[in-house]
Amino acid sequence: MGLPGLLCLAVLAASSFSKAQEEEITPVVSIAYKVLEVFPKGRRVLITCHAPQAPPPITYSLCGTKNIEVAKKVVKTHEPASFNLNITLKSSPDLLTYFCRAATTSGAHVDSARLQMYWELWSKPVSELRANFTLRDRGSGPRVEISCQVSSGSPPITYSLVGKDGQVHLQQRPRHGQPANFSILPSQTSDWFQCQAANSVNVQHSALTLVPPGELPKTPTIVLAGSLASIAAVTSGMLGWTTWARS
Repeated sequence: MGLPGLLCLAVLAASSFSKAQEEEITPVVSIAYKVLEVFPKGRRVLITCHAPQAPPPITYSLCGTKNIEVAKKVVKTHEPASFNLNITLKSSPDLLTYFCRAATTSGAHVDSARLQMYWELWSKPVSELRANFTLRDRGSGPRVEISCQVSSGSPPITYSLVGKDGQVHLQQRPRHGQPANFSILPSQTSDWFQCQAANSVNVQHSALTLVPPGELPKTPTIVLAGSLASIAAVTSGMLGWTTWARS
């Protein structure tokens, strides 16, 4: 075989190797954002999509909740695609979730990670933390059930059951808008507990509540309030019930 034939084979081999490499590489799409303007109830945001490993031309689609396409742009270079959006405050953080989709001429496409912008754009402190301490006996023994919830605050919100000494006994991060529910066994001595709610802005505590010791009535449900007067009334009622039961 002559030299031209060898050169032709070398070019074909290199071309095949290059195509094989392209098929093996899975493009990665990144998504980023920048706040351009701040309004009382909204933000103007620049969202950038970039798939540097994908061969141009690349069709970038910006998609929102339920994969709904918000905007589309074709880029004929390796430069990123940028989208300007006017975003208003929504009641649900799911409505502020976006992702990028990059599609090539071959028909293949890849999606970026989800971008959740709720708490980044509207950082609201947790406020009006409500805590309910309830003594129950459901047949398997007495337990203290605690419900903690704030009226407002940017997610994610972490709820903790904290002792008087500051020790965290239990912790939950429920879905946005849902309360945290804890359950503990009463101890042999009285203990003070409180709920704690925390997000990226602040931390809030409920009033300390005294959880009395001892056995509980099997039928009544006793709700513990945070004041000393209510605690004294509950304790007195329990002692009276115990005296009555023994007599």
